[in-house]
Amino acid sequence: MKGENMDYKTTAAKIVELVGGKENITAHTHCMTRLRLGLTDKSKANEEALKKLEGIQGVVYKGGQYQIVIGPDVEQLYNELAVLVPNAEAQKVVEENLDEQKESIWNRVLSYISGSVTPALPVLIGSGMISAILALCSNVFKVDTAGMTYQLFNTLANAAYTYLPVLVAFAAARRLKTNEYVAAFIILALCTGAISGVADLKIFGLPLTTVKYTSNIVPALLMVPVMALIDRYIVKYSPKSIVSIIRPTILSVVMFPLTLLVLGPIGTWIGSALANFCVRITSLGGVSMVILSALHPLLVMVGMHTVITPLIVNEITTYGSSLLFSKALAGNLAIAGAALAVGVKAKKAENKSAGLSTGVTALLSVTEPALYGVLIRLKKPLIGALIGAAITGLFIGIFDIRAYATASCSFLTLPIFMAPDSMTNFYMAVAAAIIATVLGFLATWLIGFDED
Repeated sequence: MKGENMDYKTTAAKIVELVGGKENITAHTHCMTRLRLGLTDKSKANEEALKKLEGIQGVVYKGGQYQIVIGPDVEQLYNELAVLVPNAEAQKVVEENLDEQKESIWNRVLSYISGSVTPALPVLIGSGMISAILALCSNVFKVDTAGMTYQLFNTLANAAYTYLPVLVAFAAARRLKTNEYVAAFIILALCTGAISGVADLKIFGLPLTTVKYTSNIVPALLMVPVMALIDRYIVKYSPKSIVSIIRPTILSVVMFPLTLLVLGPIGTWIGSALANFCVRITSLGGVSMVILSALHPLLVMVGMHTVITPLIVNEITTYGSSLLFSKALAGNLAIAGAALAVGVKAKKAENKSAGLSTGVTALLSVTEPALYGVLIRLKKPLIGALIGAAITGLFIGIFDIRAYATASCSFLTLPIFMAPDSMTNFYMAVAAAIIATVLGFLATWLIGFDED
């Protein structure tokens, strides 16, 4: 399969060259499968040459990011690229992103939100799998949930969501080129038991709205852009000899009360509105899940699936579970089924090998190789995946199958669908996974595809 023995150092150097050199890269990060670059001028990138590189599954430009689809090897490749390119903090604060200026405000907002939440996904996935293991231990093996070992691991799992705003603030500050540690420090203070969720607080004699800052990422997302704006003025007008002292002091003293008085309450209102929006969408049951599940492969295709992540995180932190996230179960495994159908039915050895290998990879966690390497290239299998996802979405909606944590949906991560007090939801999730795989396979088999 393409990229099986990738030379990460050589590939990273070639990527830097083909996107216009390190001077053209203003920011770099990665998610589970994609290298995400901010480019000063995206017209300098040679997309066709990039697609031909060993290990590259595809190239997408969305939300102000140049996304290079790698697959599970992305972290190793990113580590080599990071050595070749200075990180965002090392860039000049006044450096312009000419391409970003051409983006609509909406795309820039989506890019900011996605880029701030995505770096925290490994923590959420780890937390989710720990929670799933604990649920398995308590529901199947009848482990004492009051035991100290169980409680300690439960605390570890819960900490990811409790202090998620701190991680988001750090990532957001790095993205906007302001001080990450000051941003995290302010949000961490707001998450303490002396402030978060406490009623009748006052500052400067002014009453504060009761706000639960733990698990609430919206105040952090609102605070950091304001902080970045103030930070630029501090750096510009402060004497160089004392800027390192007054910069963190002014930022902390200004942003802490401003968030308590204004940004925190606004963020809570927005978070509640988003949670209610998710409830209204999912209250339509099967109808909404048919549409959302069918859209999932298309969102992955254009790199916009992570934009929904903040909604899902907000839904889980507010209600303890997410129906919205279950669309990924239908979409991912329908993709796997469609790819496997290509692997079984294809006449050409290249397509047969690609279908089987990427199909198995999709069953286990990563869908991009199947999506870019097989479904999009052959076109009709993508339709088969959408059909399988849509029908499975109806099943998910009817039986209200919910995720209790986040992870890349696959057969390996099905334990995230275990409810703390019942196995029924988990069994239904297993059924949904099988249905999605089988329907994706059958739809693709029946529709057929042209290998020429």
